[in-house]
Amino acid sequence: MTKFGQAEFADFITETFVKNRLEKLLAENEKTSLNSRNTEDIYKKFPSSKDVV
Repeated sequence: MTKFGQAEFADFITETFVKNRLEKLLAENEKTSLNSRNTEDIYKKFPSSKDVV
């Protein structure tokens, strides 16, 4: 196992945390984006109240 100095260890921890957090945020963003697109697709099929009047 390699030995870390304080600076290398801090960089390693920061990089690991950022990668993990970024992956979670991107996954959540994809789900939200997909839900928004699905909702928009569903409501496109119905006439809006502006079109009815």
